[in-house]
Amino acid sequence: MPRLASRGVILVYETASEALILKDPEPAREYEAGNDWWQNLGNSVSSTPNIADVEAIWRRFESQGIVSPGQSLDFTKAWISRFDIAPENQLYVTGQARGKTIALLPLKRVRRFGVDVLTWFAGSHVGCNAPLIDREMFAKLSVLERINVWQQMQRGLFGADLVYLHGVPVFEGEDYFAQLGRFVSQDYLYRAVFDNWQECAAKQHTRSRRKHDRQQGAKLAAMGKVEFVELSGKDAGLDQALETMFKQKAARFKQWGVENPFAEQKVREFYGDLIKGDNELKGKLHVLRLDGQIIAVRYNLAHQKTMFSLISSMSEREELKPGSPGKQNVFNSIKHAFNANYTAYDMGAGYSDEKRHWCNKIIPLRTHYVPLSAKGESVTRLHRTKSLAQKAIKDNDRLFSWFKYVRGFVFRGL
Repeated sequence: MPRLASRGVILVYETASEALILKDPEPAREYEAGNDWWQNLGNSVSSTPNIADVEAIWRRFESQGIVSPGQSLDFTKAWISRFDIAPENQLYVTGQARGKTIALLPLKRVRRFGVDVLTWFAGSHVGCNAPLIDREMFAKLSVLERINVWQQMQRGLFGADLVYLHGVPVFEGEDYFAQLGRFVSQDYLYRAVFDNWQECAAKQHTRSRRKHDRQQGAKLAAMGKVEFVELSGKDAGLDQALETMFKQKAARFKQWGVENPFAEQKVREFYGDLIKGDNELKGKLHVLRLDGQIIAVRYNLAHQKTMFSLISSMSEREELKPGSPGKQNVFNSIKHAFNANYTAYDMGAGYSDEKRHWCNKIIPLRTHYVPLSAKGESVTRLHRTKSLAQKAIKDNDRLFSWFKYVRGFVFRGL
């Protein structure tokens, strides 16, 4: 329900659907009365712990394009296999409208601090994630129909206190998830979307940027033979490149004073499984070498016309810094992707100079909450407050710099 200000009549709605129904009661009454046109839509929901039960519909949705590797069936299967997720901790909820299955929520069940949570399988290992939907059908639904779809699907969510959906994108003209629970603004997703490299270079590779890249490239070339290669499948040197990438990331996380998300052996093995697997999500490792030594790596997963860049690393060797191996590798990686007929290069969530330079699409991300119990309701309110505070800190350069300093100080135990 909306919160009322102590003076005046200012309503603050928790959800978009709540705002619609309470601000305009006539459509709500029509919706609740169940007119003939609504009754004949064929709305229903089903839940299963067996991924095989939803494989056909998952493949159909995936064939329409995905916004994240987390929406890939092969990605999810590899995650389940490597982390031994039991069937009782998996839940797949499908929603129907107008007699057709139009949405799928694939979730895992975890327990955190005494709270049972349903959430994405890969968590923060992907830049964003979202329910899989039939986009053509969703575009035809009214707002009230979408409300009904998500409310029906909530009835299929069980065995948890809370559904926590991190990193849900808000695409322009396609805000199909606004009626899914409550949400709070989180971050931004960065993408370069162009028909080819020439268009990307013309719009993003400015004169000053070209000058910097040439200068840094020349400095790197003066140190030895520079080589950019793409590795995948069973290519020679793939295992060495993966190992080097994770070592470089570990060194960088230690320097930043943050926890290493790749520290667990199973996590590193999962990424190895995925890039070597023969599936619809194609693994592409972009490697920059200097005299045969790996100095920068980008771990990419490609699906249809989109390349998702999940991990980037570079050497911490001081003498290499004038040549900026990380920037040289991202330049070569993006150029290679667009020359290979990809039309989107996804650089993930979170701001960086490289994302600002290369990305022409900045997509808002939200965290959605669906409380399923009184405990889940309490956790939702606490976590939303925390998320709002974190975003306020990130949006303030001085506060964020101070926060990173304190975080590193605590992490290193200085």
